[in-house]
Amino acid sequence: MTEEVVFVRRASGLVRELSWLDIALWSIACPAASGMTYYAVKVLGYPDTYGGNIALAFFLAGLIFLPLTIAFYYIAASFPRSSSMYVVASRTLHPILGYIPFWYYIIGGGGAMTAGFIMYIGLKAFSGPLAVAGLATGNQALINMANALIDPVNQLIISIILVVALWLLNLGGIKVIKWTMRIATIIPLIVTVLTLGALAFVGQNNGIAAFDSIYGQGASAKIMNTAFNETVSSQYGVPVLTANPLLIGTYGMLFWTLWAWSGLEVTTFVGSEVKDPSRSYLKGLFIGYSVVMALYLFNAFILPYVFNYDFLAAYAYLKANYPDVLSKLFPGKPLPDPSVPFYITVAFPNPVLAIIVGLAYFLWYLNTAIPVWVAAVRGFFSMSFDRALPEKLASVSPRFAAPTWANHVTAIIAGLGAIITYYENLGATLATALISWLDFSLFIFVWPVGLSLALLPWWRPELFERTVFKSKVLTSALGIIVFAIGWWLMLYTSYPEPSVQMVNIAAGVIGLSIYVYMMARNRARGIDPSRIYGQIPPA
Repeated sequence: MTEEVVFVRRASGLVRELSWLDIALWSIACPAASGMTYYAVKVLGYPDTYGGNIALAFFLAGLIFLPLTIAFYYIAASFPRSSSMYVVASRTLHPILGYIPFWYYIIGGGGAMTAGFIMYIGLKAFSGPLAVAGLATGNQALINMANALIDPVNQLIISIILVVALWLLNLGGIKVIKWTMRIATIIPLIVTVLTLGALAFVGQNNGIAAFDSIYGQGASAKIMNTAFNETVSSQYGVPVLTANPLLIGTYGMLFWTLWAWSGLEVTTFVGSEVKDPSRSYLKGLFIGYSVVMALYLFNAFILPYVFNYDFLAAYAYLKANYPDVLSKLFPGKPLPDPSVPFYITVAFPNPVLAIIVGLAYFLWYLNTAIPVWVAAVRGFFSMSFDRALPEKLASVSPRFAAPTWANHVTAIIAGLGAIITYYENLGATLATALISWLDFSLFIFVWPVGLSLALLPWWRPELFERTVFKSKVLTSALGIIVFAIGWWLMLYTSYPEPSVQMVNIAAGVIGLSIYVYMMARNRARGIDPSRIYGQIPPA
């Protein structure tokens, strides 16, 4: 009878469909989008990062995420529920310390709004290869297609269509999502491994010759002189890009590589839908972690090796800060954003290959958006199941065992995310602040999770007895390490700009207002919130 009173219903209504393979594929797919596509080349050209070692930055970010990955496994395997980390934090610390961080996460940086953001920016990954192949072969149709894909209005229209597609996909249930993810991850993984492997045989610095063969003799030298030669750069009003010391530049890169590693946590949101959670999370998460580390390091090594670090930095620097100057250097020629698929196609400018590579790298964004969307839906569902959000959000389709109203709300926020990204692309101040806020909202959950683990053996010994590893000292030590990393991440991603701070405050006030209303409503209906958070919800 207790479950009938405190929770929305006796059982979640979800089904266990996912295996260790799915956990592994989700763990590979979710971090891989921008990390695999842009950061290995784009980050080289920022004034605060040039001179750093991008492979080292990816490696250090991976080391930082290792304790977090262990914590994700420990919590999800011990408490396999929807939004496992929220469940543990809200039961170990205090309900509000579980609710607020994950409210930020599911509406912002880790969930609904980010899904729309990803769908918008993912189209650029497709356009670069088409532009290069069109220029190399004289195929104007490919160039026109590339330009159409990066037109802001077209990007918005396509991203909204994709949001609707993801909404429909999630209504179909976890089995449909499972097979979609398998296909959408295995295909780009194979293409990425094969093309990066082929790139390794191009030879050191030979990518520059390939660039010159497409953009004209001496094209790469023009770009590097404009970025590094004061005599040339002063003619265009471009400040010379100067190198930072190795460690300073690498530390500057960490902001981007940490974002690239984020996403492993989304697997913890589907705990109620994983078969044999203890084995599946152990095997899946750490296979995924190892593959992501290998891909990131190889990616970060091979691009500077083939195309020269300074050239990649110079192109990225001019494209990000002085695109008009870059256009003057190469009038009438398409100049895509620096990305891995762009440079792969420079090395191999075949139209068919360009379409395959562009589609494969776009799929990295699609297969990131799907788990991110699922995490948002399960986050809303889990909080609603605890009566912290309106109970309607815990509704599940009996036919497909899929959350319904939580999916509808996620679709609305994802659509808003795509629209905001469109206006951010046009330079709107508020939209830029909202996109910047995604960084903070992505990592805010880490420190409460660490604090929960540190205190779990001592504050909630009855819950600790349910864990897969029963060393009180090691559990607390892991928690303290995760707490320290989370506190640093929160400070590292905090923006001092007033507009970002106002967005941050507004998001918190909205979430807290809903929570206070729900707690008051529960009391009025004779439901004691302490009884809800005194037990683990049913699977």
